[in-house]
Amino acid sequence: MNETSKYSKIIERLSKLFHKIFEPSHIFYTITFFIVVVVISLLSFIANPIIGNVLLFIASTFSLAFIFLMISGVVPKMKLFLFSPDKKFGRKKILSLIIAFGISVVIIALYFIFTSLPEFPIQFLRWDYILPYFFVGIYFGWNIIQIFFIKAGFEQYSIKADNWILKDKDDFKRNQFLSSIFLILALAVPVLIQIGTYFGFIDYFEANVGDPFDPFLWFNGWNIAMFAVIVITSWRLITIFIKSKRNETPNVFSSIFYILIWIIIWYRSFSFINSFRSVAQVGGIDIFRILMDVLLMIFTAIMVLKGLGTKVTRFRILNENNLAFLLFAFTILYIEGQIVMITGAGALTGSYTDRNQISLLNNFLILVVSICFYWWYSEYTLERKGLILRKAFKPEEVIVVVRDFKQYLINSGALDSGKINEREFQNFLRKKKLNIEEKRVSENNALDNLTNNKTDI
Repeated sequence: MNETSKYSKIIERLSKLFHKIFEPSHIFYTITFFIVVVVISLLSFIANPIIGNVLLFIASTFSLAFIFLMISGVVPKMKLFLFSPDKKFGRKKILSLIIAFGISVVIIALYFIFTSLPEFPIQFLRWDYILPYFFVGIYFGWNIIQIFFIKAGFEQYSIKADNWILKDKDDFKRNQFLSSIFLILALAVPVLIQIGTYFGFIDYFEANVGDPFDPFLWFNGWNIAMFAVIVITSWRLITIFIKSKRNETPNVFSSIFYILIWIIIWYRSFSFINSFRSVAQVGGIDIFRILMDVLLMIFTAIMVLKGLGTKVTRFRILNENNLAFLLFAFTILYIEGQIVMITGAGALTGSYTDRNQISLLNNFLILVVSICFYWWYSEYTLERKGLILRKAFKPEEVIVVVRDFKQYLINSGALDSGKINEREFQNFLRKKKLNIEEKRVSENNALDNLTNNKTDI
């Protein structure tokens, strides 16, 4: 009984993290999805344009099939048909997938055939042009914008740490001292990590004297470049710390946030130089590396499922049941975006010889975006939280400030509330081009009060 209870808790936890894809109601579709991922991953090691076209067709077909199932999942009457929890591999589920897949095969096949005709007038709409580049765009696009999603979790942890460490908001001297300590800690962490990386991996990058692409030389160059990045980002952290000190709002939020962001920067930078080492050292077929690539692809699929699911639940067309189908469809396209660059498909020839070259470019792009993102967002988020002086206000924020000032004047007796009613106040906002619906104003006011309660320092 105890073991059963533990098993149920694990399933419940997985269901919450991965949007029900491991529950009995969805497990049939999940198994189908992973079979597709494994098949296209294994076939991708045959770097051949014909195989690339086949994989492109398979990925497009299954992705569209899951889209059809997602749309069907919006209909309440289809809930029991698609998601019966009592039967993991019920006939209705199998029939639903077969019908969706059959329709998708017909549509994609007709699209391939019709746009391949010499008479087809619109060149860029041909399957061999639009599909490969579209999939590649999804792959790089999703990786690049990941930092915008990761920062939400980093902010939450930083806020919690700030509220816990600076419990007494009225003790200014203590808070100022602690914020200075954490500034020193934040400045030291990247330096220590980089030094540890250098001495820990120096033997890993074997020297090849006389080779202009000697991994050892590039490893040394990478370390020099990363120390330069540390200096630049550290200067940014120090400047916003000084601004918060002038604003008399000491905090450890900026220091904790910096440490968390730097972990991402370090990881992406090391992945970049490690990919370079793998590309520079050309060798024979490594069965272990092939196996690890397949496992990594499956792991990536799971992470994409988890990450994307938390971002799209706000759309009304999606519910707790059909969300999984959208995740399956997107993840297949995401994985195919990497595979199509290796195998080649349509008008896109194989751009890279292996996954290491793709990883090299991918990590470089993410690294640049992460550094630029921190440079901008580190100051932006402190402004939004009132920890440093704001340089600009959004229209919604201006309305909140004006409304608060109006209430302040009324409470202090400087303004007669009977003379300035809500209607006249709204007319004033319209004249100032601040005509925003009352509902939105109330929502922003509530959000502003909530933020102040959490981060008031």
